[in-house]
Amino acid sequence: MDEIYSSVQSHTTGQIKIEGSRFIADVFPVTTEEDAKEKLESVKKKYFDATHHCYAYVIGAEKRNVRTSDDGEPSGTAGIKIHSAIQSKNLSDILLVVTRYFGGTKLGVGGLGRAYCESAENGIGKATIISKASIQEMKITFPFAETNPVMNIINSHKLKISATNYTDERSIITVQILPSLLPSIRKLFVNATRGSSEISIGEKKTVNWQ
Repeated sequence: MDEIYSSVQSHTTGQIKIEGSRFIADVFPVTTEEDAKEKLESVKKKYFDATHHCYAYVIGAEKRNVRTSDDGEPSGTAGIKIHSAIQSKNLSDILLVVTRYFGGTKLGVGGLGRAYCESAENGIGKATIISKASIQEMKITFPFAETNPVMNIINSHKLKISATNYTDERSIITVQILPSLLPSIRKLFVNATRGSSEISIGEKKTVNWQ
């Protein structure tokens, strides 16, 4: 699994014309299939009079949740081409819908495939690419006296602090960690605090990653 991957920041739109046909590419960030379906329906309603609404989406760090549709175009000329454009940029958590208004000239199978690919690439090219990560949160509870060694580990490994709390005698710091690094970082905290820390691990979640 790619713990760090690329996605798009926000909804963007690109448009090209080929042999009279208009191709409109709508690019959306999505995190669930339900989200993707809602965004797709919004595009269909906006361009209700269009000839086709072809699309592809990829969701999750593992990029296993994938769906494509030719929406009535010849098989293999639209959805898979849109997906290929997404793959070429190694993107996930993305929905890309290419809406076509037929202009009266048939493009042929090869020409149609190139048109959808070009439109998808044009849409992605207008998007702002961001990094996302599949992480887990580690909560470290430790005596005040161990603050320096704990912070040294956090700073030296560039760990992101998501929460800081204090009790009368102890500090509680929550950091975001890539799952593959959990065992080694946990061991560092245990050794640095001479076994005086309490460590708990949260569930996996996806966050924006800088």
